[in-house]
Amino acid sequence: MAHNLAKLISSTNNARMRLRLLAVSHFLDGKSRTQIALFLKVSRTSVNKWIHAYLNNGVDGLKEKNIPVA
Repeated sequence: MAHNLAKLISSTNNARMRLRLLAVSHFLDGKSRTQIALFLKVSRTSVNKWIHAYLNNGVDGLKEKNIPVA
């Protein structure tokens, strides 16, 4: 599975998605959520959300949601 993440990371042009995939990859490698947040220079809350989304919905959980504009 980590091999598939590496392919996705290198093939995506979306910087936000790449950051989420990197976070998950580091998590699967055994890094703590705090270590990941420090390394990627993002909040631990964001890392927690991304990991939670990945564990519940796989890579699809990391995709950005289209929010309708009122």
